[in-house]
Amino acid sequence: MNDVNALISERAIEALAAQAGEFIIELGPGNGALSCGLVQTLGPDGRYLGIEVSRDMAPVAEKNLRDASEARIDVHAGDCHEASVEEASIDGLFAVNVLYFVDDLDALLGRIRPWFRPGGRCVFGIRPAITLKSLSFHEFGYHTRPPEEIENAMRAHGFREIASTHYDDGEGRLGEITFPNGTIIIKASAD
Repeated sequence: MNDVNALISERAIEALAAQAGEFIIELGPGNGALSCGLVQTLGPDGRYLGIEVSRDMAPVAEKNLRDASEARIDVHAGDCHEASVEEASIDGLFAVNVLYFVDDLDALLGRIRPWFRPGGRCVFGIRPAITLKSLSFHEFGYHTRPPEEIENAMRAHGFREIASTHYDDGEGRLGEITFPNGTIIIKASAD
């Protein structure tokens, strides 16, 4: 999965534009391998919090990310509703291929919105519906939301300067499956 998700993660991290010394949260870091460059950017004065629902994957991510950086690295095993984050404490948050698993988008946005400092950035990386529908597992509890639905929900929760960038990445491969690959990066400001 790291190979399949490398480009979408790279684009999301680039859109986040993290700087040294910032506090960044990632929802769904998996094994953390795709965020090693990000935590290196944060430097010794930076802080990273991964929120990973897989209790098996969380310690793997924490080890991989701690090995990659001098930043303060923590990985919470559980969902964001269980995570302890102070209000107005984070500079940025990103999530790649996570929103499909979120049943209540409003509850998620309502939970995370107070965490942002003024000027904080929020970035979601998703796949276009055509990509998800071409993969056989999309039928098993995935929520395929158009970008406009996500943008409207973000706007309703006080995010501003919301913009989506669409990329056509040709064909992708997942094992024996070939699919039309694409990326949508949704970026917003917490101003």
